[in-house]
Amino acid sequence: NCYPLEHLTGFHSGWQANKEDGDDYSLLARINGKTLITPEGDVLMSSPRFVEIMSQQRRIFDGTSGASYKNMKEDRRYEGLRTPWIMAGTPALMNTDQSRLGDRFNRIIIDPPSVDERRDILEQVGHTAMRTVQNMSNCDPQSIVEESLRTAYRLTGGYVDWLRVNAEELLERSSAGPADYTEWVVSRCAKLAEFTADLRARPDPNHQRQEKHDAKEMPTRLTHQFVRYACCLAPVLSRKEIDEDVLLRVRKIAVDTARGKTLEIARRLSVAEDGEEARVLAVQTGETPDRMQTLLRFMRKIGCVEWFTLKGGGLGTQVRWRLTERLGRLCK
Repeated sequence: NCYPLEHLTGFHSGWQANKEDGDDYSLLARINGKTLITPEGDVLMSSPRFVEIMSQQRRIFDGTSGASYKNMKEDRRYEGLRTPWIMAGTPALMNTDQSRLGDRFNRIIIDPPSVDERRDILEQVGHTAMRTVQNMSNCDPQSIVEESLRTAYRLTGGYVDWLRVNAEELLERSSAGPADYTEWVVSRCAKLAEFTADLRARPDPNHQRQEKHDAKEMPTRLTHQFVRYACCLAPVLSRKEIDEDVLLRVRKIAVDTARGKTLEIARRLSVAEDGEEARVLAVQTGETPDRMQTLLRFMRKIGCVEWFTLKGGGLGTQVRWRLTERLGRLCK
């Protein structure tokens, strides 16, 4: 059900071993219907074709893809694609901004553990190393994995298999309900999608070299993703229906996907009753004043913040920033 994917040059291939067999050597022919697993996303990011690969992935995520080759009479066309992709990596992945192009990835960030949790994790790793160093390898790949971990892997795989076998029944139960229940779930997910679309948008880094078009995405795809998350998380968490605990996890996905300087600015402004000056926001978020002005102007153009004047103690006035009423409600 899974396909490991690390070093990648592209999803399409026009090469054939011979004209008689007609085999398709494209990666898409092997991964359709499977979940792509990239354990080290930073390796993929270092590829000189990373931008091209991501552009292909966005189209593949939507279910169709195609390519034309000069050595073939007919174009290669793929439809009905289902290729979820789980990519793990360091915080460097946060710098790959695709929001202007219609990012298909959502982010789940594992926050740093507390001091006590960190010590427990290190001690567990030490005990595991102590047990595995005493094992003799017998040329079986499983022999290099500690016994308790092998059991955990098997239990996890068995649970995933059980979810796949019973998916139709489980999803029907979690997504069915009265009209007011459905309306409640969809409304919450739509608000989260609008929140994420507002705050994962970024100014174009090339705006000085080309015509500038500041815009944010229409959160239709995000709404679709969040509703599906809610419906699928309920049976995974052994819930008969979507409840607040399920939506709390969907909210974490929404907030993690929106993480960045714009979210930090929104958080600061959401608790500032009288707004805040740009220079103060720059100090609070660790940005330069020029960069802060760029971010605020961008957020103003997409309807997230607005500026106003506040009379100071003397004769002058202060220019301050605050959230728009719409974003203020979403943040609350």
